Amino acid sequence: MSTENTTMAGERTTAPAENTTPPTEALSPHSIAEQDAEAPSPTPPPLPVAGTALGADRSQLSPAARSALAALPPPDSSGHDLPQAEEEGSAEGEWKADYDGRISVDQRLGRNDGVNIGVQIVQAINRLRGDLLPPEWIAERLSTYERPVNERDQLRSILTREHVLVLHSSESAGRYTAALAALHREVENNIRHVRREPGEVFAAEGLEGQGVGWILDLRDEGDRLPSGVGLALRQDALHLKRSGSYLIVLTATAAWRHASKGTDVLAHALPLPAPKEVLRAHLEKATPPVKAARWLDDSKIAGGIAGRLPAEVVEWARAICEAEYLDPDGDFKDLVDAVVQAAEDWRTRLLEWHTEHEDSAHRNYLLAASVLDGAPVETIYAAAETLAEALGETPAPRPGQQGLGVIALTREIKADLSDEDTVCFRRPGYAEAVVDYFWADRPHLIQKFTRWTADQTSNKDLPDEVANQLASRVTGWALRYMRAKRGKRATELLREIAGQWAQPLPEQARDLLTVAALDTGTGRRVRDAYLAWARRNDQDIPPYLKVALAQACERLADIYPTMMLLRLTELAAHTDHEDVTNAVGQALTTLWDQPKNRKDIQSQLAEWSRSPEKGRRTAAHHAFLHLAARTTEDGSPVLLATAHEDMNRAWQAARWRGLLVDHGKLPTSLLQQALNAWMNAATSVQDLQDPILTILQHAVYEPQTDTVYAADRYLALNHLLFAWAPVQSLRPPSEQEALRDQLLLALRNADPAVPAPGPHVP
Repeated sequence: MSTENTTMAGERTTAPAENTTPPTEALSPHSIAEQDAEAPSPTPPPLPVAGTALGADRSQLSPAARSALAALPPPDSSGHDLPQAEEEGSAEGEWKADYDGRISVDQRLGRNDGVNIGVQIVQAINRLRGDLLPPEWIAERLSTYERPVNERDQLRSILTREHVLVLHSSESAGRYTAALAALHREVENNIRHVRREPGEVFAAEGLEGQGVGWILDLRDEGDRLPSGVGLALRQDALHLKRSGSYLIVLTATAAWRHASKGTDVLAHALPLPAPKEVLRAHLEKATPPVKAARWLDDSKIAGGIAGRLPAEVVEWARAICEAEYLDPDGDFKDLVDAVVQAAEDWRTRLLEWHTEHEDSAHRNYLLAASVLDGAPVETIYAAAETLAEALGETPAPRPGQQGLGVIALTREIKADLSDEDTVCFRRPGYAEAVVDYFWADRPHLIQKFTRWTADQTSNKDLPDEVANQLASRVTGWALRYMRAKRGKRATELLREIAGQWAQPLPEQARDLLTVAALDTGTGRRVRDAYLAWARRNDQDIPPYLKVALAQACERLADIYPTMMLLRLTELAAHTDHEDVTNAVGQALTTLWDQPKNRKDIQSQLAEWSRSPEKGRRTAAHHAFLHLAARTTEDGSPVLLATAHEDMNRAWQAARWRGLLVDHGKLPTSLLQQALNAWMNAATSVQDLQDPILTILQHAVYEPQTDTVYAADRYLALNHLLFAWAPVQSLRPPSEQEALRDQLLLALRNADPAVPAPGPHVP
């Protein structure tokens, strides 16, 4: 859309290497593919690591995540596509920073084995940056897609005639899967997502490649599309026709009405599918298939799904599959009851149970068994004791046979003992519901509880498979909890867990912060919260949590470079801790190392440096300082390593000028480190000497611009230069001293207050 009033984001997408690695088969109850669920745009199976892109490096994943890359079930697309509500007190004024990337991260591995967070991060980042969607994943997504033939033909008619199709609906009608099916019909598996970041102008000319099917997802932008978008889309169709490509735009009906301006010929309003048909498709296409007839004929199931959105019906299908898997020989009425209870997160049953069992010994055993689901019974028995202590209780001693034993306790919490003497729940979603109930019922104990869960990962009595997955499972439960909450409690829970994990489990803390920012149900609020955290001092937000946040921003910068740059600059401006400084510097360097980001970084730092907001200017200075102080392996400043490619001396000089003006507000040691790196490079690399001296000279005096003596800038640089090359009175001047004096002489000659030399008198 090449129109001035269009603010949709997008950017040129290059075609990465195609991946065709098939995913591993999932366990039967969790192979549900989303049919029409207007769930968050789904997450494809893992793609191969390409280059050194942020977030795609296996070395950045936690050990459990790395091992899971070898065997990953197809994704569970059970997330709800609910409107994203802005959290009160949003930290970022521009709506554009709130755009949510439509990613589902609610992938279940096995029965209750948690969420494979590291893999989900790789998948989401690969997809959002425009990688080709894997054919196997597309096939699995479409396996449960059921729509009337005439509707499919209508979509094809618009798409083949216009090469642009706008799919809109007022509710979650399955727009994503419909778009995937329509594009697959025209271009088979050559389908990509439009890579876009908030604030970037979208134009179809940036969509490269022949015969590509593109999906532009605007569902999260609500009714905020600018008017004239429809006309711009129609104009852009010419480029798509020339390349034999197609574009499908997903948006809300209200937004399209405002933006269409007489271009309804491009659009199709997608109706809601019948809930029974959605449930039937997901049950019959599950692996192994579930006989749908008896479930659809049951009045409780039919009543429960009536009027539900597709994504919600998918949740019912998931619960049915899990119920049949957990208790294949169970009474059907009991299975139906379990599914109905799972649909409401077991809240009624758990309330009844907690009312009947006021003894904390029972409650702690239930909570410990839920967190450590699948652990040996004796381990859970001991863990319940440590949980009681962690929550501030003093467990009563039970010598000999006093109190209930593990068999009675396990029966009391409605669990079972397996043949291997492990505790397990044969109720769909029950363990997760117990943790969710505790978080809602005892918010004042969340900090102590999360500290206890972190300690359990090093519990030597836990089987490796339970310990390795524990952090991932807690992450999944936290995401569920945050999706259901719209107040500050949701992000406070995230902060508590990440803060407790940041020291003993730094990789898991980073993964949690990353995936929460990508998740559909939490992403917008979480990214706002990160900006607020970044602007707080080290007393409010502990340095170890800031380090994890900087590392998460580094990974997220691959898809949100401008947004994450702002958070990194704010982190840099609000810390005095060396570890935070190093983490921010590393993240900024990684961001700068991607050539496509350099121009954006330059323009953003220049804009923020001119901002009337003092905090924004200071943050920009900190960001540049961190970049200026970073060096390559041979000791050259990273900002100078590409000087022959895209460096702008005026931009460099302006940024150094900002450092000299605000030198009193910047870390002295880091400022000296940056100046030393540049002057050392000027000394050792002849080709860099002239650019460096010119940049530093213009940072003090810009020719034809500065007309008065700049004492603050001159004295600041003078002090830094003499700290770099002190006067050595008892020995001949060194090369460094000579270069120092050369620059200072050039500065004196450039001083506009120095009188011009008069005619020479013999």
